[in-house]
Amino acid sequence: MIRYGFITEDTENKKIALHPLIQEVVLLETMLSVSNCKSMINSLHLICLAHGLDARKPQNIISSLISICDHIINDMPEYYLLFLQDTFPYFDKYLVTDYLPKLVERIEYAMKEKDNVSVCDKTLILDYKAELLLPHKEYDNAVKKLKKAVALLEEYHTGEVTERSANLLSNLYNNLSNTYLLMGKSEDAVTTLKTAFEVRQKYADYGLFETHDTLQQMMNLVNMLILSKDFDAAEILTAFYGNLVLENLGKDCMDYGVCQLAKGIISYARGKASTAETCLLSAKAVFDDILQEDNGYSKTTCQYLYNLYRRWQKPELAEGYKQKLLKSST
Repeated sequence: MIRYGFITEDTENKKIALHPLIQEVVLLETMLSVSNCKSMINSLHLICLAHGLDARKPQNIISSLISICDHIINDMPEYYLLFLQDTFPYFDKYLVTDYLPKLVERIEYAMKEKDNVSVCDKTLILDYKAELLLPHKEYDNAVKKLKKAVALLEEYHTGEVTERSANLLSNLYNNLSNTYLLMGKSEDAVTTLKTAFEVRQKYADYGLFETHDTLQQMMNLVNMLILSKDFDAAEILTAFYGNLVLENLGKDCMDYGVCQLAKGIISYARGKASTAETCLLSAKAVFDDILQEDNGYSKTTCQYLYNLYRRWQKPELAEGYKQKLLKSST
């Protein structure tokens, strides 16, 4: 190719130059499209779905996901839409909330490129849009979107039920329960969460109780029990949750850290200083090990440790966590 001039050498500068025709072929063959990058996207998609198998320094994964969302050429609309939909919970899990609005825009655009938009696709985008409203305390609008999504799925279930639609319906009720809780409507929150579990029970044949979403709903119930100061029930449910995590996922995962944090909060509220300290330190170790960067989970844990040591009359330890909180804020 050098002999016929398709490649020219610049030996002095140690460079080569490609013929314009070769350049065009190379650009076409290495185009950043979904089909050309499918192997990498498959791997990242699997990471997003592999609950309990947390990658060390997830920021590297998150950066890759953002780069794909921002630059990829979508030549496989249906496949790419499912990928985008499953990245939303991953960003939310690691509290990367600043990118979620742009991700929702990408999902909506991908939906327009798809030939047939399913009911699950329509309800999921409503769910994600409702999630974006919560930080701005637009709870009424969030409730409207979630109720609209629930109505769409329940109408769909009059004719057909799938594993995805049943699981999504339960999750919608769970998210609606969370929204009611933020609004201070505890009775509505409990009733709606009960409905979320009833949906899982109704469609148990689809394997809904064996999904990771069940764990999330259990932790949601624990939070409600803590807020209502029913610490006995919260402690029992947290212990059950913890056993499930240990049996199926082990200690090296975010779920175990969240469980330890809940145990620490319950023990702190009940005045069990030693147990609270053990659980909170265990939770912080998990969050620091997995995330390895400043994050909301560690910050919350530090706040409770600061309160604990201050209440427990250990000023030196309390001051240490106070400084960590100040550093995190800046």
